[in-house]
This record gives sequence, structure tokens and C-alpha cells, in this order.
Amino acid sequence: MLSSTTGYLILLIFGVFFTGLTIVMQRRRKEKMTAEQFSTAGRSVGIGLASASIIAAWTWAATLMMSSSTGFQYGISGPYWYAAGACIQVLLFAIVAIHLKRKAPLAHTFLEFVGKRFDKKNHKLMMGFALMTNIIVTAMVILGGAIALNSLTGMNIYIAAFLIPLTFTIYTMIGGLKASFIADYLNTVMIFVILTIFATVVYVKFGVDTVYEGLQAIPEQSQMLTMASVPGLFFGMINIIGNFGTVFVDQSYWQRAIASKNSAASKAYIYGGIAWFAIPFAIATFLGVSAAGLGLNIGDPDASAPLMAQHLLGSVGSILFLVMLFMAVMSTGAAELTAITNIIVTDIYRKSINPHATGEKTLKVSRIVTLSFGLAMGLLSILLFKVGIGLSFVYMAMGIFVSGAVIPLTLGLMWKKATSTGNFYGALAGMVTGITVWVITAQVRYGEISVASLGELHSMLFGNVTVFLVSGLIAIGHGLLSNQEFDFDSLKDKFHSFDEDKKEESNDSVMKKEVV
Repeated sequence: MLSSTTGYLILLIFGVFFTGLTIVMQRRRKEKMTAEQFSTAGRSVGIGLASASIIAAWTWAATLMMSSSTGFQYGISGPYWYAAGACIQVLLFAIVAIHLKRKAPLAHTFLEFVGKRFDKKNHKLMMGFALMTNIIVTAMVILGGAIALNSLTGMNIYIAAFLIPLTFTIYTMIGGLKASFIADYLNTVMIFVILTIFATVVYVKFGVDTVYEGLQAIPEQSQMLTMASVPGLFFGMINIIGNFGTVFVDQSYWQRAIASKNSAASKAYIYGGIAWFAIPFAIATFLGVSAAGLGLNIGDPDASAPLMAQHLLGSVGSILFLVMLFMAVMSTGAAELTAITNIIVTDIYRKSINPHATGEKTLKVSRIVTLSFGLAMGLLSILLFKVGIGLSFVYMAMGIFVSGAVIPLTLGLMWKKATSTGNFYGALAGMVTGITVWVITAQVRYGEISVASLGELHSMLFGNVTVFLVSGLIAIGHGLLSNQEFDFDSLKDKFHSFDEDKKEESNDSVMKKEVV
């Protein structure tokens, strides 16, 4: 156990380092920050930087904590179901990224596209799903970081939950999306380096035989040493469905497609998705499965990763894990901050409040929103702890709340027969029926409706599956029955840069000089 002072120092060092790095990088580029740069990073990011950013953005605190938890609880099937179940969405998103770049090359958010493709009620509903996704993901980032700090340093969990967002809010507010990309690259490199250290130590210090024999001695070893584990399979199904929502309905992934060069967008998701697989698979195997095999006395499976790291290397292991965790926390946190800022600025402020806002005004509002959301998420995370909702519950329940939008949204981008009515009622009915089935299953199977019964695998599984089936059937069915067709070419001139007013002014001044 490290001292709580160590926890405060890690938070301070990370916050100061990345804020300083952002300021230095901006001065070296000698480029004035604009609203368009803040939002899209100039739409010129290459394959390498984009791939690293996707890896970092998809490596949540939950990736490190929850993947290890699945290995500890379900044995050797846990690492595979976590990694594969959350990898396929990023790979498939490469197809969506191509369509967005072709059909809306100057869009800032996927909601901006939805607003032009469908009607106002679809735009508002999808915005609700998008904001809910960002809030859930950011809450998981903070919950995971706070749990790890509390486990390893004894730092007050509520203070940790409030301070963690400050570490990534300040530098994101200064540097925007470009700062997030630069931090992501460094974070990805460090995560892989520390991961390699843990894997090497487990292999050298204990070996495969020791862990295997320990797993055999566990009473439930029939579940721990087979890929046919039923609990592992149930978790895998929940993981696949839930994570479609947190990729396809999360603006941060659309944002990386928007910021990438046309030639880099699809490749970045393929390379990033394949490389990301190694992180949860290795963490879950070397920290989660190994902790179960070595018989570590761990009360909360969510804390298996930090406690195993401490068991391996003592205080050094604890510090290394905290560093790796905060790399993940800061990358995902910054990605979610820029995502929700883009949604609020593009789809609320510039669409309804001040459609003619200048670039300078838009940039100012963007920074205010970034700061406000970062602070608000710290307070929300404290509330979740107070209510007794932990990391595992939030992770497995997220699909029920957000995955109803996945099929309607994808159809709207790729299928010319998708309709406003089918998509709206498909997404809404999917979520409502999913929540209903979730609650009914908890009551019927476990005799009560509580956080515990709702968090059981059967309740989560039936709720998640229902969401996908209902939303898909309604959206596809109505599209086929209505037999309408949409002309995607009509959208190409409907998206404009935030800094277009500046371009118009500069063009006017050039014309005046020529006349003179």
C-alpha cells in the first residue's frame, strides 16, 4: 500500500506535465488556435497518430480494471471475451468512417450529419443517446481511476473522483483535439511498455505451471480452465452488444475519423483495433487469471489488477500500474471531453442558440463547455459511489441505455432506404423494451429489483439482446415497407467550417486590393 501523498503527487505530476507539453507544442507550431483546429485538429492527422489515438481512446480505466476482473472471475475465457468482444466494433467502424468522410467531409459531429439526413426529432433523440454515452464512458473512466487510487494508496475515493477530471480537463481546454492526439501517442507507448514489464515478471517469477496448478485447485476449476465457460460466454455477449453502443454512438470515435486524412481514416481503425486487442488480453491474463491461479485473497474482483501488480513488484508494481492507469484515464477522458464539447457547440450552440457565431466566439464557448463538463463529471462520479453503483455495473449496463441507436444510426449513414420514422421509433423502442426486459428479468429470476439483481449476468444479457433485436427490426422493417430512397449527394454542400467567416473576410480583402 502506497501513501495517499503518492496518489496526490501522481495526479499533480500528470496534470502539470501534459498541460506544459500542450503549451510548448502550441508555441513551437506558432499557429493560432481556431475553433476549427480545436474541434477537428485541421482534418490532417496521419495513420500513425490516428491509430495510436484510437488505441488510447479505447483503453479506458475499465479496460485495465474490468478485463482483469473477467480473468479473475471466469478464468482463461475472460481475457478472450473481453478483448475480442470489444475489438470487433473498432474494426467495423472503419467502414462507417469511410462513408462519413465521403458523404459529409466537413461535418464536425455525427449528429450534424443526422440533422441533415433525418428530421429534428431524430437529431434530438440521437443527441440524447450521444450525451448519455459520453457521460457513461467518462463516469467509468473516473470510477476506474478512483478505485485504483483508493486500492493502492488509501486516498479518499470521493476526493480522487473529483480530482481525476482536473488532470485532463485543463490541457484539453487549452489545446483541444490536437492536444488529445499528442497525449494519446505518448500514453499508448507507455501503456505497452509497462504491460510488457508485468507480463515478463509474471512469466519469469511464477511461470505457467504454477498458475495452471493453482487454477486446477479452485473449486470452480471446470469453468476456469475452459473456453466453454458459460459465465464467460454470457459476459462476452454482453460485452459485444454493449460496446457497439460505446463506439458507434460515441462522438470521440467519429471525431477521430473527422480529424484524419481521407487516406488514413479507415486504415487507422483497422490498425488501432488489432493493436488494441493485445492490451486487455494481456492485462486480463497476466494480472487477472494469474491472480486467481496464485490464490490472492481479493474481495472485489474489480481491484484484482492493482492488487496483483502490487503482489508482483511491491511499491514499484503499484506505481507502474497507477502510471499505466492514468495514461488510460487521461487519454479517454480528454477524448470524451472534446467529444461532448463538439456536440454541445455544434449541435446546440451553433444550431439553435447562435447560428452566426464567429470562430473566436465558438472557440471561447468550446473552452467553457470543456471546463464545465470536466468538473461536472467529477461530481457525478461521487454521486455514483454514494448510490453504490460500481464499475462492473456501469460497464455491463451501458449497452441497454445506448445501443438502441447503433443500427438506426448505421443504416442512416449507409442505407438510402432508411427512414426518419423507422430510425426514431427503432432507437427509442429498443431502449425502452431493453430496460423493461432488464428489470423484469431481475424481478422474475432473482425475486427483487436492486443494484445486485440488475447487475446479474442473466439480467444484463436479456436486456442487451432485446435492445439490438427491437431497434434493428423496427428500423429495417420500416425502411423496407416505406420504399423511400435518399440522395446522399444532396448533403455534400450542407456542412461548413467554423472559421468560414474568416475565409470570407480574407477573400473580400484580397478582392478589394485587386480592385484598387
